[in-house]
Parts: sequence; structure tokens; C-alpha cells
Amino acid sequence: MINPAPKPGMLRFAGFYAALFLVVGVQLPYWPVWLKSRGLSATEIGILVAAQLWVKVGFNPLVGQIVDRTGRRRPVLLGLALTTLAVMLAFPMAHGFAPLLCLSLMAGAAFSAIMPVGDNLTLSHVVAHGMDYGRVRLWGSLSFIAMSVAAGGLLDRIGGDGAIVWLLAAALVPLCFTILTLPDAPPAPAALAETPRPGWGDLLRSGRYWRFLAATATIGASHAMYYGFGTLDWQRHGIDHTWIGGLWGIGVAAEVVVFAWSAVLVRRFGAVRLILIGALGGVARWTLMPFVVDPWLLLPLQCLHGLTFGATHLGAMHFLARQVAPELTGRALGLYAAMGNGVVLGVATVASGGIYAAFGGLGYLSMAVLAATGATAALSLARGSTNAS
Repeated sequence: MINPAPKPGMLRFAGFYAALFLVVGVQLPYWPVWLKSRGLSATEIGILVAAQLWVKVGFNPLVGQIVDRTGRRRPVLLGLALTTLAVMLAFPMAHGFAPLLCLSLMAGAAFSAIMPVGDNLTLSHVVAHGMDYGRVRLWGSLSFIAMSVAAGGLLDRIGGDGAIVWLLAAALVPLCFTILTLPDAPPAPAALAETPRPGWGDLLRSGRYWRFLAATATIGASHAMYYGFGTLDWQRHGIDHTWIGGLWGIGVAAEVVVFAWSAVLVRRFGAVRLILIGALGGVARWTLMPFVVDPWLLLPLQCLHGLTFGATHLGAMHFLARQVAPELTGRALGLYAAMGNGVVLGVATVASGGIYAAFGGLGYLSMAVLAATGATAALSLARGSTNAS
């Protein structure tokens, strides 16, 4: 369901997401594996992965404030991507927990801000030009599938987990080039530019926004065990890199289906109900995950990622585009990323390290509890809306 006549800039944004998720396609499945190859324990891996999430809490809202005030997104994106590349090239020279922690904080700060700033720029063109966010964003998901599968096969062939960091560095290069092709944000309408600009207080006083954060943050945090230890747990059950890459890929393929039908889904369910559907999918997914270890049976279970991530993210983006003032979207997206993919996910990731060390795959049941919490918050958000938008 690709539009035969793309909106202006749509192909360039699709290229940006495709390049960004080349990096994510290596980082999410295989970064914990690289850390393990450096001799770190499960608890230390959990701390390092969480450190990259926690640093978002202060850094992402700060970057969001900068782009809200300056109106410039593309130069900020390029600076963040180049910084991430420089830090990634320093990782092979670091040995021991403390140096790796310092680099993890720097890499996490720079790379984690790329997504919210990129989404902010994309949403500005969604509103101004009527672009379909889902059909742009799906190219990132397709790229993730291709890279996670290709990286898994390559690692099986070369037989060395140390190559993971070099794959990440290589994937960052096309990201820098695609950022140069992006149009910057459309100028604000003259009438809007002359009105007093809202600030942090206007955003933070919104109870509806805080209910939105509670729902999306807990649903996002329910992925902590999967992101931090999913690959390691599958390895423990004898599943090889090629199958693991395929399992990650099929999960994201389900995202693609959701994003491809985004316009229909948003019209049918509304933003808030999509978030609720994502939470309920998480309850089912994480409850079943500890008891399914056959890779063929994991394939349909992985399809629930289309709900736990795809429906939740699609609902979140449309909520922010329509429920937050344009002058606050940078800060709203930054705080959304800081909370949902930062502090709450970070705490859950550190906790997952200890839970996984003690209980193995049964730790996924704690993720089901988080998803249920997100469902409760989403229900509260829906009750405060007449159209679940």
C-alpha cells in the first residue's frame, strides 16, 4: 500500500529512516553480545545497556528545546550522527567496565536523540504536507529486517563477535549522508510566529500528556528483557545467529504491516486505542515468551511485535502530532523518548539483568506485568477522550 505519488520529501525521509535502522538492526540484537565478548557479566551488560537509556532523560529534552527554539533540525541531526560515529570508533580501544560505561553514556546521548529529532522533523512535514508517517517510517522497519538478518548471517560466517562494533560504525556512515539530503522544517505560519510561544510549563501542566507518558513508557519498558537479553536467551537454547536474525526480522516485519496500513488503522481506532492495543499485545507476548523455545513456534509469537511496538509507536506519533502545540513538539518528543525509551526502560533493563540471572526466560513474566500497567494507563487516557484520538 505505497502511494503512487509520494508527497514532497517523502522519499528522502524514507531514506533517512532506512539508514537510521541499519544501525539499529545491528545494535538491538547484537550489542549485548559484543559486550559479553569483552568479558562483562549479565548484570554489567544490563547496566551498560541501561546507561545508554538513562542518559536520554536529561539530553533528549535539552535537544528538543534547542530545535523548538531555533526551528533547525537538520544541523542538529548531522551533529548527533557524527558524534555517534566518533564514539563508536573509540569502543574497540576501551577495556574494562568503567571506560565502556563512559563511552556508552556518550554514544547513548548522541544516538538516542537522533530518533526524536528525526520524528519531529518528519511530523512537521506530515502536518504541513499531509505525508503519511507510517508509510515513511516502514522503510526503517524494512531496513532493520534486512540488516538484522544480514548481520546474523555474517557473524555466523566470520565467527567473531568482535566485528559487531565495526558493523555499527560502518552503518553510521550512510546515516550521515542521508541527513544531508533532508529538507529542514517548514517555516511557522506568520500568525503563529507572532503569538506568545508556549514553554515547558504548558507541557508539564497537561495531565493528559502525563497519562500518555505513563501508558507509552510502561509499554516500552516491557521490552526490556527482550532488548537486553532476548538474543542471549535464544543462544542459551541453542538457536544460532542466522535464526536469531530471522526472529528479530519477523518481529519487525509485523511492524511494517502495521505502518503500511497506518492511515486505515488511525481512522478506525484512533491514536489512544492503538496504544491500548499495543499494551494488550504485550500482555499476551511476554506471558507466552518463557514457554516457547522452538524457533518455528517463536515466529508467530514474534509477530506480536507489530502490536507491542508498531501499534504503540504509531498511536504515540499521531497523539503527539495532534494533541501537542507545534511549538512544543520538540520538547514533547524529547520527553517522550526520555521517559519511554529512557528512564523507565533503563530501570527495567537494569532490573532485567538481575531477574534474568536469577530466573532466566521466566523473567519475561515481569514484562507482562509492565504491559498490563500500560494497558491500565491507556484505558485512563481513553476515558478522558471522546474520540480516542
